[in-house]
Amino acid sequence: MNEIFLLAFEYMKIGAVAIGGGYTVIPFLYYLVDKYKWFDVAEITQMIAISNLTPGPIGINMATFVGVKVGGAIGSAFVTIAFLIPSFIMVMFIARFLKKNADNPLINNIMYGLRPAAVALIGVAGLKIMTHTVFHLAKFKQTHNIFDFISLKAFILLVFFTILGLKYRKNPMILIVVAVILGFFVKLS
Repeated sequence: MNEIFLLAFEYMKIGAVAIGGGYTVIPFLYYLVDKYKWFDVAEITQMIAISNLTPGPIGINMATFVGVKVGGAIGSAFVTIAFLIPSFIMVMFIARFLKKNADNPLINNIMYGLRPAAVALIGVAGLKIMTHTVFHLAKFKQTHNIFDFISLKAFILLVFFTILGLKYRKNPMILIVVAVILGFFVKLS
């Protein structure tokens, strides 16, 4: 039970600083891997995939996933609520503040500065995920074979899904359905 409370506390801290949406949670997941070993790097990719396939915000879905993994149903409830509490409180106060200060240039400048930081956090998370799904530096260091450095199938699928995502960006369900079908038939290893 102590582990559940510790995880809930960690997720409360994450919820307090995960500005920019669910994908900004991903760097914190890597931090949790290094600090607590509750899950490994490969499981982060699974969390992201499952969180994208299930309804609801990705950050909350990932909190629930981690909670189940570490503490079952009780863990998922604690972690999910802990993740939501900071944002719930902050959004209430910020919404009131922004409504009162909508024309304040200083506030608008601060909001302008936060947007690129959120994009950077998402970009870093994307690069980390890509290094674990497409590139295999550890295997390459052992074999020095270029084909061990990059998974050609994963790279082709990455390019394919990027193009598909750009084309159907208003309907991501198409991308998800195609990914599930291809994942069923294509073995990446």
